Amino acid sequence: MKSLKFSVIFIYIVICIFLFGCKPEEIILHGEIRGIVSDNATGQPLQAVAVKLNPINDTTSTGIDGKYQFTNLDPGQYEVLATKQAYAGETRNATVNSANTTIIHFALQSIPVIHYSKTDLDYGIDLESLSFTISKSGIGKVAYTISPNNDWINVYPLSGDVDNETDTITVTVNRSGLTQDIIKEWIKINTTFLQYESRDTVGIYLNGVMDQDKNYYKVVKIGNQIWMAENLNVGVILSSIDLENRPSNNGIIEKWCYADDPNNCKIYGGLYQWDEMMQYNPPDTGTIGTTQGICPDGWHVPTCKDWTTLIEFYGGVTAGGALKETGTLHWKDPNSGATNISGFTSLGGGWFSTGYVLINEHAVYWGSKKSALWLYSYVINAQLNGCTNSLVSFPYMAASVRCIKDPPKNK
Repeated sequence: MKSLKFSVIFIYIVICIFLFGCKPEEIILHGEIRGIVSDNATGQPLQAVAVKLNPINDTTSTGIDGKYQFTNLDPGQYEVLATKQAYAGETRNATVNSANTTIIHFALQSIPVIHYSKTDLDYGIDLESLSFTISKSGIGKVAYTISPNNDWINVYPLSGDVDNETDTITVTVNRSGLTQDIIKEWIKINTTFLQYESRDTVGIYLNGVMDQDKNYYKVVKIGNQIWMAENLNVGVILSSIDLENRPSNNGIIEKWCYADDPNNCKIYGGLYQWDEMMQYNPPDTGTIGTTQGICPDGWHVPTCKDWTTLIEFYGGVTAGGALKETGTLHWKDPNSGATNISGFTSLGGGWFSTGYVLINEHAVYWGSKKSALWLYSYVINAQLNGCTNSLVSFPYMAASVRCIKDPPKNK
């Protein structure tokens, strides 16, 4: 009987020690932040406002009713940032308390958005004056001031403002004393609306031509022709590992880089299949090129007449030497007869079939009649195939591209 009594007392003591000897864990109740984002002028809710919560780097967006919400937040200090295009962003500090809702509303100031008709002005080798326009969307008058980066760049007007109208800005360059090499400069444009200020630039480019990827190439005048003096390198890179992933008529310019190395595209340009280069237009058999293909605006894929005129200007079949870069940096020894007196500066970019072929030994340039100009390291010849003879065809053949400037429209 005594043992039973002692057992009961022992169990009671153990229970008491367990209940009163352990400190209960503190229960934390989470809180939330919510609110509405509206236009400060109209009071209307704003949809698709990005609302970011720091320091936890959580992001949400407002619905059609302008509402946002962050839930299950630990008590503490937070920063809430609301941003939307054409509005000034706003940051608010918030304190979250346990089991409470913190209300943070935003009323964003709308800001007019400036639009430029051009962000780059390409003067080529002979233009002296080009224009672009400044306009805006949104409510409010925006003032602008323009600062040229060099004294040989003249801008008119240098300042103004835009409300509902469009202003035309004329930029004139003085070429006197300038080098014939590629020149890349800019003008700075400062715009202000109330206390808000932004800075933009418009590029000024001389003595070259720009493609749609904003690559800028040297050009050279040879006789009455103006040629690119570098191989075209526009478009996205494909891998040769998967030949099923070939260029297609998908609205995207696609190329290969020799040995699948993007650095080779930077040096030698891209390698393009003929159909891709022509942008899936039929062969151009005219004497005046009409197929732009992947060339920049105002330029075209060379016709047989274009290539023949270039070759004959330097003596016909032996014109290869005049077209090739000198030395053996981009051509294999002996680089026979290379003088580059033309300034065409052909590099030995090789070509592509089911594999890459003979870099620094061959240069192959497409023509618009499914023709090609071939140059070689070991002979002085310039060989034009596909114009009066058949072009040897290889599976998936890809070659380099040089574009030629369109002739003046009044000729």
